[in-house]
This record gives sequence, structure tokens and C-alpha cells, in this order.
Amino acid sequence: MGSYVFLFYCKKTIDEYNVFFYDYNHKTKTVIDKYGDFRISNAYLIMAPINNVTLFMMNLVTMQNCKHILDDTMHAMLMVEIVMDNNQKKLILIEKTSHINILTDFKIDDTHMIYKIKMKPKQNGLTLRSLMNETCNRIGKPKFFNWHIYRNNCQYFIKQLVIMINDKFKYKHLNFTSRKKTKQYCDQMFYNKCAINFYYSFIFAHNFFQKYINNVRQHVVSNISNLLFMRKNA
Repeated sequence: MGSYVFLFYCKKTIDEYNVFFYDYNHKTKTVIDKYGDFRISNAYLIMAPINNVTLFMMNLVTMQNCKHILDDTMHAMLMVEIVMDNNQKKLILIEKTSHINILTDFKIDDTHMIYKIKMKPKQNGLTLRSLMNETCNRIGKPKFFNWHIYRNNCQYFIKQLVIMINDKFKYKHLNFTSRKKTKQYCDQMFYNKCAINFYYSFIFAHNFFQKYINNVRQHVVSNISNLLFMRKNA
């Protein structure tokens, strides 16, 4: 009885976004603070196949082999090139998993498809910070910071960023997966109440760990490192 109540509670909380992210994690904040005000000179949409770790977790959670369902599913990311004060350029990757990640250390391999997004003239002054802030203001904090498997996933999030860069962007061989089709994938994977409850419990635990444990740990480690650095140079 207790396990049923727990699973029901987890399903309801995650489904209604009760485990909220209303801010960036510490690593992402650090990148924005350091590079957020430099102009974006180029932008690229990146589509990558679902990796083996994600596939393994989906197999575990749904208690079935999801490879045949997820073969056509792509993970969407945005890579931007910024121009710094010394005219040096830097590549930064933006993605959404259960939360937003903005990375300066990342890997692109031959499984990734890269599509250049033409910058519109009116976006010549667009910065990383303004791109994120304006997108957040347009779609709202709950959708911007949080994730849902088909209502608000990586493709929805990246599509909103692309719209800010160039709302006319299209590529002949590229289509974002529709919400209806993603919902069909979910219905195939989560075919019974046990699987869906296990999934919601897993997401609840993952989000709780990211928000209240991992992010706090990163913040504490960063503060200690800064304190030791200041004492060393005092």
C-alpha cells in the first residue's frame, strides 16, 4: 500500500512539474557569467542519436527493449560561436536533459548532424545571455527550465532558441519530431501502469538529486575553491 501511494505521489508531482527548476545549475551559471555578454557570431543546430546510456536507462525504466522505438528519435542541441574582446572565438553548447546545460567542454563526433542557422541582420547584437533571457520571458520559467518527455523536451526547447535566432530557419532534410508523434513513442514504451509509475519515480529521484544534492555540491566546491584561491593570493 505504501509503495502504491509513493508511486502515485511521484507520478502526480512530476506530471504537474512539482519538482521545479527555476534557475540554472551552478556550472551553467558560471558559463553565462563568463561568456554571456559576448556577441553570438554564428549558430548551429545539432541533432544526435539517442546515446547508449539513455537507451539503457529507458530499457531499465520501461522494462523492455526500446531501441526499435527510439531509432528515429534525435537529441537536439544548439551550438553558438561567440566573439570575445580579443577577437578570439569560442564555441558553446546548449542542451536540455532534465535541466539546462550550457557547456564549453563538449564532444562532437561523426554521429552528429550539424546545420548552420543563418543569423538575421537584426540579431547581430544577440548575446548568449540575451538569447536565454528573451526565450525564458517568451515561453515562461516552468517550460524554460523544466523538462517533460513529450510536452517540453530537448527538441521543443532548442526550437524555441532557434526561433529567437532566425524564426524562418528551415532545412530540407530536417524536421523536429511533433508532440503527437513523441506521445505515440511514449505510449509504446510505457505500455502499463507499472512502467509509467517506475518512470515517474525515476524522474522524481533524478530531479531531486540534481536540484538539492548535485547543484548544492557544485556550489559548495566552487566556493571552497574560490576561498582557497583568495587566501593563496592574499
